[in-house]
Amino acid sequence: MLIGSLTVGFLQTRSNSVAPYPGAGPAGSATWPGPTASVPPPSPTARPTTTPTKKPFTPNRSLTKNTLYTIDLGKKRVSCDIDVRSPKPPLRNSSLAAYLRTLTKCMDKAFSKPLAAKGFALSTPKVKVYKKSIKSPCGRFNQNGAPAYYCSANQTIYWPATRDDGNEAYTFARLGYVGLAAHEFGHHLQATTGLSAGYAQKYYAADGSKDRYRLSRRLELQAQCFEGVFLAMAAQTIDLSENDRYQMRIWHGFTGDEDPPSSRKPDHGSSAAQIRWLNRGLEDRDFGRCNTWKASKASVT
Repeated sequence: MLIGSLTVGFLQTRSNSVAPYPGAGPAGSATWPGPTASVPPPSPTARPTTTPTKKPFTPNRSLTKNTLYTIDLGKKRVSCDIDVRSPKPPLRNSSLAAYLRTLTKCMDKAFSKPLAAKGFALSTPKVKVYKKSIKSPCGRFNQNGAPAYYCSANQTIYWPATRDDGNEAYTFARLGYVGLAAHEFGHHLQATTGLSAGYAQKYYAADGSKDRYRLSRRLELQAQCFEGVFLAMAAQTIDLSENDRYQMRIWHGFTGDEDPPSSRKPDHGSSAAQIRWLNRGLEDRDFGRCNTWKASKASVT
């Protein structure tokens, strides 16, 4: 069962200049001499000075050297007024969108200031819960695909209303809603920092489906790591426990590319890889540890 999906708008089809500060010209003053006095030289008048305009910091938006990787949140925490709702029993469909928006606002609170300090402007993604199927800029989604999608073309998380009604996917875990929303928000971070655009460029230049699947796995496993970073930051708010971590491992035991092999494309990574990259974020809260683009092929299989 897929844990989530990023769809770059143009895939399915997914410097600032600073005006010079106007300085003032030189000024002078004349002294009217008396009838017999010698004329002294004009008193010097201070020339108004201008403060050099500080150029805005331009972050690196590449895949391997992105400025995001310099953000180590260390022991920083985020406190949000959210009620962790287990997917069992599932939320009413009418309540689902509002709850997901509460979660994404908490994620925006966790990351907006650290990203702003590095030159990234993070916004809160939109959330769209849909019944049956829905047409998006990234294609049409229905109730039978992934349990959630992120479309970078309109910065929207699409959430099928019925995928929390069964005993599969994220319904294994108490933190199912939180974890899945954090994974999709991870894709929003990728879009914000230019990682999605870099992925799209490499995707179109890739030679065959094998290379494209590997690129997709790097993208998805990075979002998995970003999910772990948020869970660690919100540990007190969500009462993260060892049992929660155990449930997450059970959950991702069913989301890997190897299960079931007949119907799954190898585009999200094995269960072991998903758990490994999730734990990186959970343990370090360091975006630098989430650089899947420099990781070995074996670690993103």
